[in-house]
Amino acid sequence: MKRVICLYRVSTLGQVDHDDIPMQRLACHEYAATHPDWEIVDEISEKGVSGYKVSTNARDAIVEIKKRAVTHQFDVLLVFMFDRLGRREDETPFVVQWFAQQGIEVWSTREGEQRFDTHVDKLLNYIRFWQASGESEKTSIRVKTKHTQMVQEGLYRGGHIPYGYKLEDQGRLNKKNKPVRDLVIDEEEAAIVRQIFHLLVDEGYGTNRVAQYLNARGIKTKRGTSLWRGTSVRALIDNPMYIGIYHMQGVQSEPFDHLKIIDEALFERCQQTVKGRSTKNFGRETPVPIRTTSRCLLTGILYCADCGSRMTFAHNETKRKLADGTIRVYERDMYRCYRKISSKFTCAGQTSYDMKLIDPAVEAEVRRFLVQLGDRPREELMEIASARNVEAYQIAMQQAEKDLENAQRQVTALEEEAVKALTGESQLDLSIVNTMLVKHRARMDAAEQALTAAKARLEAEAQNAKETKAQIDELLSWAECFDKANTETKHMIMARLIERVDLGDGYKVHIKFKISKAQFEGAQQ
Repeated sequence: MKRVICLYRVSTLGQVDHDDIPMQRLACHEYAATHPDWEIVDEISEKGVSGYKVSTNARDAIVEIKKRAVTHQFDVLLVFMFDRLGRREDETPFVVQWFAQQGIEVWSTREGEQRFDTHVDKLLNYIRFWQASGESEKTSIRVKTKHTQMVQEGLYRGGHIPYGYKLEDQGRLNKKNKPVRDLVIDEEEAAIVRQIFHLLVDEGYGTNRVAQYLNARGIKTKRGTSLWRGTSVRALIDNPMYIGIYHMQGVQSEPFDHLKIIDEALFERCQQTVKGRSTKNFGRETPVPIRTTSRCLLTGILYCADCGSRMTFAHNETKRKLADGTIRVYERDMYRCYRKISSKFTCAGQTSYDMKLIDPAVEAEVRRFLVQLGDRPREELMEIASARNVEAYQIAMQQAEKDLENAQRQVTALEEEAVKALTGESQLDLSIVNTMLVKHRARMDAAEQALTAAKARLEAEAQNAKETKAQIDELLSWAECFDKANTETKHMIMARLIERVDLGDGYKVHIKFKISKAQFEGAQQ
């Protein structure tokens, strides 16, 4: 009796769900029954393994079967179809030939035995897997194209459901006329998503601290566990789905309003905040403080006016024994120049500054600044802050479009004239026509470049207007909430509103705001 090993393989887990392996098993058993001298001694299954993407050297099943072939533990390798062995034209044909060289017969229930008695056998073996490889490539292209179309159309294409969303039947049918579900916002989880963005942007939390916050309150992840990590929080805030954008391998859809959990401005601020606090930026001037848990407001933005070095926070405790024998503890929070601490001879400025004198003074100035902005109508702020070049850019783009149309007409006419000159239908000299063609093609190229530049300026202006609106909205929200904000929120507001605070001898303070008078008239520096 010939000992037979059956190999079954499906490329995707979806095929496993549809019982493709039992189908292959049944076919192999029925085929083996037609050979009285065959006996199935083992069956090996591969589930969710691509025969095109995965090399045979990386497939445990093939490696195991090869080991058994070398030790002569079986005589026949039986598969449903030869492409179950693989679909790589640069590899699989030689794997089949290798088994034959070990004295193993390789059979398929559909194609029979693969022999290598003649050159034609070898050629047919190669052609078979070359065709299988081509089919895999075409299938891959079709699948990717379909998924790209689904992304661009805003359709759920399966897979992981982002936190904050759920699947519901929205009345859509697939090509088999069966109902399919689509993503909709899960309001309970969406509230948590908004809270995460708020903690990061407004409260100054880091991603690890947000994870601790969620875990401490028993908030479940999408998988139903209560174990959030900083990495999972970071992955969440990087997902453009929260501003309604489907994405896949660099392909993005237009924003879909019904899927937006947060607005674009908050999403961008969160990205800037988290990246700005990265340890990669340590030592550089960053738009946000590295830590907001400190009780001092100016860490990260306070500098020594004498040497320009960053000021650091320090806490001092002094114990003194009073006349009655009791011990009294004197505490002092202060700011000190980092350079003065490390080398006192390189900075001639004051040694230390009492925090309780500095923070309230800067806070009062910030409050006055925000009140000034809050007192002005929002429309007025928009008019002042927005660029006024849109109309000029539109006129420039229209002119560039006209120039391009004229140049294209002239080039087309000259090309037609050149054809006539070649056929003798035109009296013009062909060399003259060609010279004019070169000149007008250059004009057409210049017109195309001018149009592209005009469009880019107009798009940039639209983006500037969008960013300006977001900035004004943020400023006005700060003006409304500053007095009621906790220390951490005030810390974040001040770090985003102030470029730097220079502190000099005699407690002289100079505040440099990031918003200039040129942007907002009447807002004092």
